[in-house]
Amino acid sequence: MNQEIFEWLQLLGRWLHITVGITWIGTSIFFMWLDRSFVRNPDSKNPGHVGELWMVHGGGFYHVEKLLMGPTAVPKELHWFKWESYWTWLSGIFLLALIFYSGSGTFLLDSSVSGISFPEAVLLSLGSLIGSWVFYDTLWESNFVKRSPFTGHMITLLWFGGMVYLLCHTLSGRAAYIHIGGMLGTWMTANVFLRIIPRQVKMVEAAKRGEPVNQEWAKNAKNRSTHNTYFTLPVIFIMLSNHFPNTYGNAYNWQILIAISAAGAAIREFFVVRLSHPMRSRRFGVLGAAIILAVMFLTRENTGGNTNPIEDPAASTPATVAPTPSGPHGSIRGVVRYQGTPPPRERLSVPGGCNPGGKSEILSNDILIESGMVQNVLVSITRGLAQGPYGPIPKAAAILDQKECQYEPRLLAVRVGQPVEFLNSDPIFHNVKSLSKNNENFNVAMPLKNDKMTKVFSKPEIFIESKCSVHPWMSASIAVLDHPYFSVTGKSGSFQIPDLPVGSYTLEAWHEVFGSLKQEIKIEDGKTLELEFAYGK
Repeated sequence: MNQEIFEWLQLLGRWLHITVGITWIGTSIFFMWLDRSFVRNPDSKNPGHVGELWMVHGGGFYHVEKLLMGPTAVPKELHWFKWESYWTWLSGIFLLALIFYSGSGTFLLDSSVSGISFPEAVLLSLGSLIGSWVFYDTLWESNFVKRSPFTGHMITLLWFGGMVYLLCHTLSGRAAYIHIGGMLGTWMTANVFLRIIPRQVKMVEAAKRGEPVNQEWAKNAKNRSTHNTYFTLPVIFIMLSNHFPNTYGNAYNWQILIAISAAGAAIREFFVVRLSHPMRSRRFGVLGAAIILAVMFLTRENTGGNTNPIEDPAASTPATVAPTPSGPHGSIRGVVRYQGTPPPRERLSVPGGCNPGGKSEILSNDILIESGMVQNVLVSITRGLAQGPYGPIPKAAAILDQKECQYEPRLLAVRVGQPVEFLNSDPIFHNVKSLSKNNENFNVAMPLKNDKMTKVFSKPEIFIESKCSVHPWMSASIAVLDHPYFSVTGKSGSFQIPDLPVGSYTLEAWHEVFGSLKQEIKIEDGKTLELEFAYGK
């Protein structure tokens, strides 16, 4: 599909989804408030009178009265509230398919989260929508839960938490959040389509025939409608979080979603009962606010420590570093080849801002082989080195660029304490998220073209993964070494390690797809050792 048309479909789909969603949620909120604001009028002569309410809006007074079905005759003109719900769900499913199920799962999958395949991810995500509804509906139709609603609420919350954990550990963070929103949205719409409206239809038909109206249908419909109103704030949060990778891209993304959803339900309770139970309302309002503040505090980025942005790169050089020791030295020089036919590169489905040149296709950069030579291979000494120091740490920052929605280079190797500058060369929103075991992790938004930030890693680590949570296929590996005896292959597949003291060493070549190859080598004084690594044998 033409990329411009594809993005127009996304834009128009979002416009429709937000428009009908606001209409539906606004209606739900209004009716919940209305139901709790009625005051019974003892002078009312209308059969089935529940209560009435006077309102002022738009230069006039509105008088609303609630009457039960059965005692009240069915009016000739009756407005049903249902299409807002149906169109919200249909437009949401349209966007879900357009964004996450196209392009072989470019936005759906994240290799740093799990190794699930695209077909498996689609089945899981669709199952999370359909299967969850079957579970939820079966639970709330059971006689057991009708006798003990509190138990039903607890089981529902456990299911919700389990699904959040499962999806956040299987799909990309962004996809996991949106599918949880889709799960709640499916519950809400199915409540309307399969439970609320059919039961109200039965009640209306019974009233038309002059038969007794089963008030249990009314109670059940009201119960499902109440469920829906408590889902609204979590769903709205999930819709907004799509633009904030510090939530779905956080290492604690599943805990954040559960906590914020709980806060949203508590805040909704504040509005629902604030007139009838003011004290209960205040307690839940405080609880919701406290949860949000706790999440903000506990997930904030640590601005201290060894990964702080720095003003002067020279400040990262330890004062105890000595020059490279004198003595007999030799060098290593070689190439990394791939024998046979290289594996195909994955075709990416990317936003228009990632393809300014209008290329017919954009391929992943995890495998770059030209004329049989392999790029982005780290070649380093892994055994045999004497204890350092090994010479001054480079003052110049190594640059890791976000360009055309891929990291460039795919593999970056630096010394401990050497500055690393992260750059956004794209005119669209990116973020930089690190996945590290030895160094402090960070998750920083880079919303504008030419945004920059500098980080310094103080501990050796093979490897730190750098991700963009907004575009989960974007990944790079950062090797942080405590010695200078390494090299990364370029387009020619060549590497060179100079000034290596004489001795016996283990030399290792590492590629993120092809893995590791090792050679035992011996360095002689004044000589250059020529060698070759070969993948694909």
